[in-house]
Amino acid sequence: MRLDKKAAIVTGAAQGIGKAIAIALSREGANVVVADLQVRKAKEVAKEIESLGRLSLAIQTDVTSRKQVEQMVEKTMAQFGKIDILVNNAGIIRLAKVVDLTEKDWDDTLAINTKGVFLCSQAVARKMIERRSGRIINIASNCGGAARVDMAAYCASKAATIHLTRVMALELAKYGINVNAVCPGSTESEMQRDMQEKTGMKGKVIQGDLETFRAGIPLGKMAEPEDQAAMAVYLASEAANHITGQAFYVDGGQTML
Repeated sequence: MRLDKKAAIVTGAAQGIGKAIAIALSREGANVVVADLQVRKAKEVAKEIESLGRLSLAIQTDVTSRKQVEQMVEKTMAQFGKIDILVNNAGIIRLAKVVDLTEKDWDDTLAINTKGVFLCSQAVARKMIERRSGRIINIASNCGGAARVDMAAYCASKAATIHLTRVMALELAKYGINVNAVCPGSTESEMQRDMQEKTGMKGKVIQGDLETFRAGIPLGKMAEPEDQAAMAVYLASEAANHITGQAFYVDGGQTML
């Protein structure tokens, strides 16, 4: 097991990609904190992790609240005594044309998708610096590098997350902390299904649709949450020891240049 006895926090881990990452980390030996606003679902994921013989803790956390983030970190330290891995996965999407996008939807998207990464990384990095080791993995999106109609706030938040990843990698390298981003393409999840219904893209994502500037998926299929989890596990492992400041696109060639 590549992550035996490591302690990890995964935000937004109650469902979708976050849940897949939390379980994948535990399968590799890590003890995992399942952080999410949906505490009931988070507890169910924690039980699933415990059934694999690992320790787990479900913590209700609003990643936009510095107080709640700090409480999450302190509870993790009290339970596990260290934090080896942080996966910033919590995120939302609000769909609208730029001229119709509300200020609240803009603010909420940037608050969760980007500010949340900053707050969690800052709080956890302070603990990692003390031990001079750690892995921070930010779940961004291929939309951080490719424009999408109706996704101004989401694209902007994920582009900011990718660049924040690079800055953190530069600043934290001297402490033995690796910081990287995973950029999922269209992935089978609750968020993806809801988005397809709202945009009318259901059944068109793989083939592509010029009206929404989507290139389609060359591999001919959507990703599974486990595909994204596999990259996160790799970046958390010693196999990725010499990798930092990078953004890895796991999108089936969707944004191939």
